[in-house]
Formats: sequence, structure tokens, C-alpha cells
Amino acid sequence: MPSLKMKLPLFAAALLAGFLVMAVYIHLETIRHPYIGAVLEHDEIGWRVSSVDPSGKAAQGQVDRGDRALIVDGMPAETWFAGKTQASLVRATTSAFMRSDGSVYELRIETESDDVRKSLLAMLLEVLLLAIGLLAYRKNPGSHTVRRFSMMNYVMALVILTLYSTELALSNLLLALSSIWLPYLLLSFCVAFVLRAVPLMWTKALFVFRLLCALFSCYALWAMVQNEIPSWLRGTLHLVFMLTLLFILVMVRLYWRSLDSVEKNHALVLVAGLGFSLLPYLLLYAIPDLLGDGYFLAPEYALSGLVPLSAIFLYVLNKRSMVDMQVYLPRLVIHTLYYGGVFLLFSLAYRTKHPLWVVAIFSGFAAGTWAYRKHLYRSERSAEGRRKWLDQQKLKLSIQVAKTRNIQDILSLMSEALHHIVDVEGICVIWQDEEGTRPVVHGTGKYEYTGTGEDACWMERSFWERNFDFEYVASIASHAEKGGKGYLCMGPKRNLSMFSAEEKGLIDEICVEAVRLLTNTRLLVGLHKEFQRTKEQNAAFERHVSDIRQTNRLLLEAQQAERIRLSYALHDHLLQNLIFLSRDLEELADQGRVDSKRVAAWLKCVYDSQQEIRVLCDELYPHIVDKADLEESLRWLLRTAGEKGGLNVSLHYHWHAEAPPPDPILKSNLFRIIRELVHNVLKHAEASRLDVYLNLEPIGVICCVVSDDGKGFDATAFPDHIASIDGGHLGLISVNSQIGYLGGEMDIQSKPGKGALITLRLRPQHHEQREGEKHERQYQSDFA
Repeated sequence: MPSLKMKLPLFAAALLAGFLVMAVYIHLETIRHPYIGAVLEHDEIGWRVSSVDPSGKAAQGQVDRGDRALIVDGMPAETWFAGKTQASLVRATTSAFMRSDGSVYELRIETESDDVRKSLLAMLLEVLLLAIGLLAYRKNPGSHTVRRFSMMNYVMALVILTLYSTELALSNLLLALSSIWLPYLLLSFCVAFVLRAVPLMWTKALFVFRLLCALFSCYALWAMVQNEIPSWLRGTLHLVFMLTLLFILVMVRLYWRSLDSVEKNHALVLVAGLGFSLLPYLLLYAIPDLLGDGYFLAPEYALSGLVPLSAIFLYVLNKRSMVDMQVYLPRLVIHTLYYGGVFLLFSLAYRTKHPLWVVAIFSGFAAGTWAYRKHLYRSERSAEGRRKWLDQQKLKLSIQVAKTRNIQDILSLMSEALHHIVDVEGICVIWQDEEGTRPVVHGTGKYEYTGTGEDACWMERSFWERNFDFEYVASIASHAEKGGKGYLCMGPKRNLSMFSAEEKGLIDEICVEAVRLLTNTRLLVGLHKEFQRTKEQNAAFERHVSDIRQTNRLLLEAQQAERIRLSYALHDHLLQNLIFLSRDLEELADQGRVDSKRVAAWLKCVYDSQQEIRVLCDELYPHIVDKADLEESLRWLLRTAGEKGGLNVSLHYHWHAEAPPPDPILKSNLFRIIRELVHNVLKHAEASRLDVYLNLEPIGVICCVVSDDGKGFDATAFPDHIASIDGGHLGLISVNSQIGYLGGEMDIQSKPGKGALITLRLRPQHHEQREGEKHERQYQSDFA
């Protein structure tokens, strides 16, 4: 019996083959028999035209509602439509009609070049949608989200195929089923696309939606078999589609605060893609059709935006990273709203005849243009500020990563050269650039090293001599003040002989040269940091005097905005609930009776108020950090992450009992930083294990290490990748910025397929104060 891995390609091939057969048949019939667009009804006199589609041949031939159909392809209309009460005029070449004044005219239906162009356009759209779906499936066939995306593209291709079709028997069936299931596929894909873990509430909602779609499909099939398709079916499909788009926007709004930077980018791309691609369908087809005024744009053109929408989704699915959309989205929304509004105003001006309406439309155009230019200017200023901040964070992180990469390159060069010259079984080199930083280890041969979080003993010579079979351990140290130090550990020679004096002398000379290179690397990085710091200080000094009042004003505005937001939240939700309860309780006191329905409404009101209060409290301050210490908060975080991502998690927390606990600000920031790193592992690493180490070292430095066994990335090429502000690195840039504000530093070690190890080091403020007091007491005792 074939496995699931074999069934999926077979199923995809069967779907493509079925689509190809249907497409060939429908397109041939469409070219042979162009779309007439006339619907006829039978009454006591004969067959009367009840509606005329403006995009069909009947409208081009001046067929009007109320005209009588006399002859169709040489046969009387009564014979052609025998046994029917309502029918569409299809597969006809000539038809004779009689107007209300008694005049008779003939309509000839012939295939023209415009009909062939429409079919070619439909074929192109179908091929693009299918190709996008296949490309996504080929990139990641095992992903449920990708399979939903491919199926959604398949259904969208069916919609395009049937919209351009004049073959009604099969096309109406496919169009009805595709239109019913397309909103469900779109909603299910968007939920999986935005949310990291789909909540149970959305799972149940999707199940109910799927059940309703199945029932609606059965009803549509029954109506087609009875040849009585209700007129409200199309309007209902419009409403379902618009409600689906509304649910997607509500979902993004509800979960916005719980999304990280990359997920927010995905959500913004989703909202922008839906708005940009489906705006013509909503404004020019669906809404006018629901209002009964006729549509401005035919559905086959209005829904052509499905192709760019699908292409946007494909880009994000394959890349899973992008530029910071908060820089570009405001301008994209402004451009879309302006040009869409201008198009709508021109469409209204074309249809209206009254001079006052023309003046009103022109005034709306002038006001919209003024608002467009004003908001565009504000958006450009905001985007420029955010780009500068991102550039600064990129530069800082690039310097740190480049420093580690250069040290690793020097250690690798030294160890590889010695390994081949001396012909040993392996070499291990340990280097710590300065006290308090994480040591860098590089091994060759049988001592090839895989890092862990326990590095407290690495700078002790006895650790390497006691735990390994090294034949020779040489110390390497810089003579500069606050220079680095380390060890060169030589394994046994392959011929089992002892190291000669010449070999030891060569080892010592190479160590001296390596130390010189490492010292120069540290000095170059320090000079670069000092140059950037001086540059930033000069720029800040030039802006300081002119910006201080503006900064104070912005702070006051931010405080006022927060007060207004909280006030509205309390007034619009909590206060309204209390008013509702108080009025009902007054009425209860007056009447002296109550029923179960009203009690249920009161309870729901109370529960909603409780939930609103919890949300407000969580927004103001993370309650878990306030109620528990840092260790308990981290254990709760890892336990939640393990349950969501199916990971094996562990926390190694070592904080000396005599050391003071971290102050509330430091504790809160540490918790937020570690939470961001843990979420990065859940979203990107595809790991099975996650370890977090948090140690307070004897020298007073807090060391935090987050490691995983996931797919990793090329940390040596990291500075080149972040030049494009990849979405997957925005979280690391944010963490680096936060740890920098706290006076610490971040180190990244990762290789493709080897997991990742992120190290954070910072010195708490209370330790610096304690050290200062200690030196002050020592000075006073010496002076005495």
C-alpha cells in the first residue's frame, strides 16, 4: 500500500490531469460559442428577455430587457427552449428578437479576436496560478500550510477558468463549488500563515466553517440538478467572501500584540496583499452587485488580482523573511487608497449626470489629493527614522559578529597549520579576548569541538590537562593591558614519539604570531567602535539643544495617548458592562423577578470584563515576572514553549545564594530577551531540544546561553545577510539592541545543520555599585 509520501504526488498529478482535461474542453467550447449574456423567461405570450449582461454579445447587439425572442438558429424559441421556464441563451449563432414597438431585428453571434484574447488571458492566469502552487509544493511538500496554499491556488484557477467560460453545464457546477470553498481555503491558509500555533478556538471555527461549506455545496448541487438556481446565491457568496476578509483582519488585530517582529511582517504582508489584490473585486464588482446598481468591472477582470495575491504569498512562503514591512507598508496603503479612490471617483463621474454630483466628486478628488500628499510626507519621515535605527543596529551587530569571525579564522589557521606540520592526532585552541567574554574554542582531528553552555572552567589550565590526553599544553597570552589569554593544546603525535625541542620552539613562535594577530584584531574592532561612538556623539550633540524640547513634547504626547487609550478601553468596555449590569439590577429590584437568560447575559458581561482587565494588566506589566522570581518565570516560559513546539526543554539556573537577586527592571528585561530568543527557536530552528543556561559568575557577570539542535544558520556570513534586513534576523537585532541598552553584549555561534548558540553577558548595576563601595573602603583603610 503506498505511503503518504507517495500518495500526495499521485493526488497532485490527478488534480492537474483533471484540470487539464476540463480546461481544454471549456476553452474550446468558449472559443466556438462566445458569451451571449441574455437570460430569458417564459410567460403567457412567449419568451421574454429578463436580464442582459453588459459584457456579452447581447448587449453589443442592442438587446434590451423586455424584448421577445422569436427564432433561435432557425427554430422557434418555443421549440428551442421546450420544457423550461427560464434559460440562458447559449450555443446559438443567430437569434431573432422583437422589440416592444413591434420591430424585429436579428442578432448574429460570431467569434471575434476579442473573444480569443479573453480566452488567452484566462489561460495565462490559470497557468500562473497553477505554476505558483506547484512551485510552493515542490519547495516544501511536507508542510500543511504549503499544501493549503497549493489547493487554494488550484481552486482560484478553477474560478478563473469558469468565469471566462460560456460552457454553462460544467462551468456553473465548478464555479459554484469553487466559490463556496474558496473563502474557507483562504481563511484556513491565513490562520496557519500568521499564527505560530493555531488556537483551539480557531480550529473549532474552521471546522464549523468547513461543515457549512459542505452543506452549502450539497444545496448548490441539488439546485443545479433541479435547474432552479436561486438568485440570492451570488449575493450570499459575496457576503461570505467579504466576511472572510473581515475575519482575517480581526484575527490579525486580536493576535497583533502576541506576534514577534517576523510574524508581524507576515501579517502586514497578508493584509497588504489582500487589500491591494482584492480591492477591485470589492469596490467595483461585489459591493455594486449587492446594492443592485450593476457592477463597474466584469468579474473575470475584477478577480485577476488573485494572481498577484498568490505571488506575494509564494514569496513569503519560500523566503520566510523580508524587509521590515513597517517601513514600506504605510506608503503602500496610502498609494493604494489614493489611486483606488481616484479610480472610483472617475467611475462615479462617468455614470452621474447631475452637475452638483460632478462638483462634489471634484471636491472629493481635491480633498483626497491634499490628504494623500500630507500623509505621504509624514510616512516618508517616519520610514526614514526607522531605517536609520535599523542601520545602526545592523552595524553594531556586524562589528560584534565580525570580531568573533576573525578570531575563529585566526585560531583555525594556526591549528590547521600546526596539525599538518607537526603531524599530531588533533589540536585544540582556546582563546578569551578579554575577561568576562565567552572563550572561543577551535579543534581539529579528534578534538573537534561542539560547544555547550558550561564554559566556566575553560580558562583553567588544569581542566584541559586533567580531562583530555594532550601531550603538550602551551599558554598563549597578550602582553597588552587587558589583553586576551588562552591555551594551545597539542594531542599525541601519530608516530607516538615525543615533541622535540625544535617542534616546541616552532609551536611557541606560532603562538606569539597568533597572539599578535588576535591583539591587532581586538584593537581594530575597538578603533571602529570608538569611531562610531564618536560619530554618534557628535551627531547627538549637534541635535541635543534643538531636540530636547521636541523630545519632552513627544513624551508628553505619548503619555497622553496612553492615558486616552486606557480611558477609552475602560469607558467603552468595562464601564459599559457595569452600566448594563446596574440597569438590569435596578429593573430586577423594581420587578422582583429574573430569568435564566438574563442571568446568563450578566455572567457573560462579568466574564468579558474580567478578560478585559487581564488584557490591560498584561499590557501594562508582565504579571508572571512580578508574581514569581526570575527562575520560576523562565521555567514557566520553557514549559509553555515545550508544550507549543513539542521540544525537550531544560533550564540550568545558577544564582549564588549570597548574591542579591536581580532588580525588577533587570529581571523584566532579561525575561523579555530570553522569551524573544525562545520564540526564535520555535519559529525558525526546527529543533527538537532547547537548553537555557543562566549563571551569575563569581566576577559578577550574568551569563545567559540559549542553545538548540535545530537547522542553524551560517553565523560567519551573518553580517552579509543582515544587510538586507532579513525578517529572520529582526528578532536578533532587537535582542542585541536591548542587551546593549543594559550594558551587555551578545555573541552568536551557529553553523548550518549544527544548531545555534546565543550567549548574552552583562554586569548588573548593583554589582558595579558594590565594587565601587569595596574600592572606596580599601582606599579609606590605606589612607588611614
